[in-house]
Amino acid sequence: MNNTRFLLNLLPETLLTGLLLCSTTSFAMELTGRFSMLANMAQASEGQIGYINKDQNILSADQQSLRFMLDEHSEQAEWSVHLRMTRQQLTGLPDTVLHYTDLFRYQPLSDNWISQQTRTSSLEAGYEVDRAVYQYHFKQSVVSAGRQPIDWGVGRLWQPMNVFGAFAPTDLDTDFKPGIDAITYDWYPSAFSNLTAAFVLTNKDQKEIDTQNSFAIHYRNQISDSWEVLLLAGQVISNQVYGGAIETAWQGIGMRLEAVYSHLTEQNEDTLFWVGGFDYQLNEKTTLLFEVYDNSHGATSYKELTTLRTDPLVTYGLQPQLSRHMAGVGITRELTPLWQAGYTLLGSFLTDSMSFLHQLNLTYSVSNESDLLVSAVMTNGATMNSAEEIQSEFGAVPNSLTARLRFYF
Repeated sequence: MNNTRFLLNLLPETLLTGLLLCSTTSFAMELTGRFSMLANMAQASEGQIGYINKDQNILSADQQSLRFMLDEHSEQAEWSVHLRMTRQQLTGLPDTVLHYTDLFRYQPLSDNWISQQTRTSSLEAGYEVDRAVYQYHFKQSVVSAGRQPIDWGVGRLWQPMNVFGAFAPTDLDTDFKPGIDAITYDWYPSAFSNLTAAFVLTNKDQKEIDTQNSFAIHYRNQISDSWEVLLLAGQVISNQVYGGAIETAWQGIGMRLEAVYSHLTEQNEDTLFWVGGFDYQLNEKTTLLFEVYDNSHGATSYKELTTLRTDPLVTYGLQPQLSRHMAGVGITRELTPLWQAGYTLLGSFLTDSMSFLHQLNLTYSVSNESDLLVSAVMTNGATMNSAEEIQSEFGAVPNSLTARLRFYF
């Protein structure tokens, strides 16, 4: 038993070392990168997160991120390593937000060079290995081992079938989905179908919830030019999951329906999480999407919100919203060849409280390899009560303005 645990502890370092050794022997290494600078300013009103008094209600954050990507391909094999270095300073904002990668990475492979905290601010700078994966190609299949992204589902704002984690509808940085520690086998029986089996490791030091290593099987088949079917079955952190999705098009309207049934072991509860929606290209420059969301594990009344905030599915980001019933609208438009605009509206519908989030994004193409994004978020709804308990999905979220500059090299 001790020998087995010792070998598992060495697995991520051994894999990364092996990949780097391959780059100096049988592969010619290709290095690319991305640099990103982000600044955020928010103003909290009374009853919102971060508000202390009328003189202390400004929240801010700045972050610099540098990602190095080492990739190589040969006739039968390929590997990829992403090393990410970040510096982040927060004032008035929490810095202890958990992420789904905290569950599905056997060990972090990260460290902080700087870690400073005061009562109202924090400063951290460090690195993490975000991806480290080796793939071997057979005639009709691919085996992948290491830290890699797993991305399933057809939803635009929410994806129930993304059982190993998904981006939030308001995330600004969606270029690279974070990697999790897994072994996957992809089989391609035809040009229009594939079957994926994934075995995902659990964080060896995670003690907050009772988890096991996860596994799942995902099947995708394009039946015709306009119909696609997806199926899912597995066990994720000891919870049984079964799901499916269909996506089609009719008279230029893209339509989709996606659902996952789960048996939550710790709560001994059966849940159903589904989304349905459509998207339509109004003209060559404007696209509209609409999506509805229903998760039976979510809250139907504001009285349930505070308890649900501590649920492990919520704290680790596997359940994207607190409310059971949600709806979202998105519009993207090309204003000029250099300017793009996007607007997202999210609505939460509790029986005794409604709240809304508006996000407006403007993107300017600085060059072929760089862009500038300005994003504004506005919310409305019931704020926190005197006991600092939230009374709506979005009412306690402060209005904010974010600017981000990124470029590739």
